[in-house]
Amino acid sequence: MAALKVLLCLSVFVFGWIAFSWGQIVLDEDLDTVYRGDQKLRVHLGNNTVEAITQIFLSKLSDPTQILVRKDIPGTNDSMVTVGASIADEFKDLLHDYKLSFEIYVEDYRESIEEHLRENLRLAEDDKVGEFNFARYHPYNEIRQYLTDTAGRYSNLATVVTVAHTFEGRPVLALKIGVAKNTPKRAVWIDAGVHAREWIAPATALYFINQLVTRYGHDQTVTDLLEKLDWYIAPVINVDGYIYSWSHPARRLWRKSTSYDNSTCAGENADTTTVRNCTCLGVDLNRNWDVHWGEPIGSSSDPCSDFYHGRSPVSEPEVKGVSDFILQRRGEIQAYLSLHSYGQLWMYPYGYNATKLPKDNKDHVKLSEIATAAIHRVHGKQYQHGRTADILYVATGSSKDWAYEKAEIVHSYAIELRDVWEYGFLLPPDQIVPTAQELFPAFIQVGLYVWDGPNYEYIPYPASGAESTGRLLDSTVHQWLLATSLMMRIFI
Repeated sequence: MAALKVLLCLSVFVFGWIAFSWGQIVLDEDLDTVYRGDQKLRVHLGNNTVEAITQIFLSKLSDPTQILVRKDIPGTNDSMVTVGASIADEFKDLLHDYKLSFEIYVEDYRESIEEHLRENLRLAEDDKVGEFNFARYHPYNEIRQYLTDTAGRYSNLATVVTVAHTFEGRPVLALKIGVAKNTPKRAVWIDAGVHAREWIAPATALYFINQLVTRYGHDQTVTDLLEKLDWYIAPVINVDGYIYSWSHPARRLWRKSTSYDNSTCAGENADTTTVRNCTCLGVDLNRNWDVHWGEPIGSSSDPCSDFYHGRSPVSEPEVKGVSDFILQRRGEIQAYLSLHSYGQLWMYPYGYNATKLPKDNKDHVKLSEIATAAIHRVHGKQYQHGRTADILYVATGSSKDWAYEKAEIVHSYAIELRDVWEYGFLLPPDQIVPTAQELFPAFIQVGLYVWDGPNYEYIPYPASGAESTGRLLDSTVHQWLLATSLMMRIFI
């Protein structure tokens, strides 16, 4: 087992996987010590390669598995490295010995987490009665109330639908937004909160909901799209895990669900080889889908891993519920977007194979270029686009690949939101609205593409992206509206 952990560490450091080994529950007696002394450093590699220094760390460090995360910084030969407290001094001494310069970005990861939570709590003091504050992160009970309130306030557009139930029995809710028609409508699906710690994803989904319902009747593009399309937006898929991530600073970086397999924990038939199921909760809900599930690269069979794929494909009720919901609307849902963080990436199939090219690759590239251009116009942020296995890592059993292969949704994307390397999962609340603003026109572009088809071309307004949807002036929808307007002038 020790050798396996070292091998995993090597792959983590070389490929830069996000690999915090935090899949084990935090016991009450450990709540005060988790993350204490963990440090985050920017390491300047100079002319050295990652592979070369990996060999050094592997042979010299007393416990290389305490290299928790490595993330390359685009445009540089630098890496952000997070190390456990037990090897922090040893790691820095080794950097000095090999004349690798560095800066310490986070002296104490636990303190960084606690300050992140204090800042968000302070912002709650600015809340106004009857208004939802989109500039801070919200616990699940407030998100659920917002969905209910929005459906009540905009009953002509929005309806709350239950798409699944969690392991702990909570409903997984989505808001269906669109003008009701007597004939079937095409639809766009957006989900978020698949991984508990990625708080910016639900916040972005909530902002988009608000933009749709408040712009209807005022913004011609949004009005067109709600007339022609339905939008299913599920802000939190992993409800149990999200609630768990709010329960204590020591659990802020929890990723998985909170399910467990009772059969391995107690009773005369207990399997002692997998007894860690008793203390290692949860399944990575983005490794549990029935598409190349359980392959040796891209997920884990270890219940204590953050990438644990579960006991079998679609074993998790959240995945089962969402997959059934989408399959019942096969042909109706024509775009699938899943929001995650972090990295600023717009990714399309495949995740499970780095060499296999989807038959719709040209279409994927075209829409991805349109969407990332729309993002860039708002605040200047660059989102890289490409196949998941090319620009991030190999991931098997993922929802995006399932949506593309099994639900036959051509436009299936996973989107890693802000940031690239500096804050990671602890994105400051003052970046919530800017992040959501830049994604808003990209989502609109997806809707227009679904409606107009592959002949769609992106021509943005010469206006601030935060205010503009980047409306295509010669799109099919625009031409239809123009023709209708001319006919009304002629015949009325």
